[in-house]
Amino acid sequence: MSFSNKIKNYTNSVSSENTVDALAKAVDYVIGQVNNLNSAMLRLFAYKINLGTSDGTDIDWVKSYSLSYLIDVQRGTKFCRPITDRQADDTTDATSIYYALANDPAYYLDGQGLLNIKPAPVNSAKGYLYAVPNSAGRLVDDINERISIAGWTGKYGEDYVVETDAHFPAIFKELVVMHAAECILMERLADFRASIPAGLDDEWADALDKAKKLFDDGAGIGGNNAGASMSVQYWLSDEDEDMTGATLQAISSEINRANAYQLKFKTDIEKLATDYQWTQGQLQLLGQKKQEFIQANIKAGPQGDPEQESKI
Repeated sequence: MSFSNKIKNYTNSVSSENTVDALAKAVDYVIGQVNNLNSAMLRLFAYKINLGTSDGTDIDWVKSYSLSYLIDVQRGTKFCRPITDRQADDTTDATSIYYALANDPAYYLDGQGLLNIKPAPVNSAKGYLYAVPNSAGRLVDDINERISIAGWTGKYGEDYVVETDAHFPAIFKELVVMHAAECILMERLADFRASIPAGLDDEWADALDKAKKLFDDGAGIGGNNAGASMSVQYWLSDEDEDMTGATLQAISSEINRANAYQLKFKTDIEKLATDYQWTQGQLQLLGQKKQEFIQANIKAGPQGDPEQESKI
């Protein structure tokens, strides 16, 4: 079963929906919830990126590597200690407690969020990031229900192949499906507003207008045969029962046409109301199921508990 088929269990249909966009939003939602509610679990979604011998200055880690959260920075075999950008100058001051050494490197984010590593990485001590890629840095395989890292092997110099579903625990796929379904249903609610007709259409108005003019305003009916002789009143005055009857039948046909459009309008409105109520019900159901999942799998257990992480 694909992600789309599982989403369809909640939405009833995905044939005209943007499931690709919905799944991407869901991946980012899951990672965001983990960060907000149990940040220690972010390591389950993190990946090691080889920065190589970058000069270590103004690294746009978010844009360049499609990342959401930075967990650790490493220089060679040493993990860097985080400092603030206000302490940046102190990393080159040998008298400062913030002085950065090869065996005690440091990193900071500047005012624009760009990463800086001190001392800068070198051939013998390359730079590495432990960070969480967002949906742009992942490949969501709808058919096979896989969420992988997108094309990172080789691109960032790693010498091992990324495993299928690595760095996105399988248990969270259920939450991805639920949130993707919720995104689709929310878009449908917005579409309902545009789908509500402003009123009965021009065909209904045209049918009633012609019925009225056939009765007493044949001259204003329009068309090639417009004239007083097109109205019932004309034939009544002329005492022509056959033409009176024929014109009344034409009026009846126009009224039936108007009634048919009115019935269609009523049916369309009733269907929209039914679909709207069903969609609202599904959204409430999904909201409840999502909270139950989050309570059981993200909030559960003390933050940072290794045993809790190993269960996932």
